[in-house]
Amino acid sequence: MITSTHSHYNSSTVKSAAYNVEHKTLIVHFNHASYLYKDVELADWNLFNMADSQGKALNEFIKPKYEFEKINSED
Repeated sequence: MITSTHSHYNSSTVKSAAYNVEHKTLIVHFNHASYLYKDVELADWNLFNMADSQGKALNEFIKPKYEFEKINSED
């Protein structure tokens, strides 16, 4: 059984993302920071991961529904 997955994107805003199925956590890596989203449903991860634009999908499927915190930044 797959417990986590990591994807890289050709996006101007989102570099990569990692989803942990067991803990329902999503980490999104941007150019200068990373954010942890909590209790993300697998269906929403799939919508985000398979979208034509991860930036748009993040704003549509993830940000409005899930709590998040900045976990690091490159200032």
